[in-house]
Amino acid sequence: MKRLYILLLSLLIISCSNDDDSTNNSLVDLQGEWNLVNIIGGFEGIDQDFERGTIIWDFNETDGTITVTNNSTITDVYNGLPSGTYDYSVMDSGGSDELIVNDINLGTFTVTSINLTIIPQFRDGFEIRFDR
Repeated sequence: MKRLYILLLSLLIISCSNDDDSTNNSLVDLQGEWNLVNIIGGFEGIDQDFERGTIIWDFNETDGTITVTNNSTITDVYNGLPSGTYDYSVMDSGGSDELIVNDINLGTFTVTSINLTIIPQFRDGFEIRFDR
């Protein structure tokens, strides 16, 4: 009977899986195109949505650059970086990754296979959300 309990306990432990949906940033890369879909925050508390394809950040992990294509015609609210190519790096800050673009810390970020969210360091900054 004792062997049966040990066998059942072993099967229970083996059959358990990790259902955690969170993703370690080091396991999912930034490589490729990301469509900016929303910017929220700032002094004025904006919440601006953008159509896919209007603003694209294309990360190239090989040379550490982002090519930004910004075709937004919205001028009265912050719409991210202007079109151009920027150097970037990722800095580990005590367990969370921070995105540095042209030596400016944009904040911590979370990334999954389909979403990228950059969260500002300061309360009056802009949270920037991207989709693949």
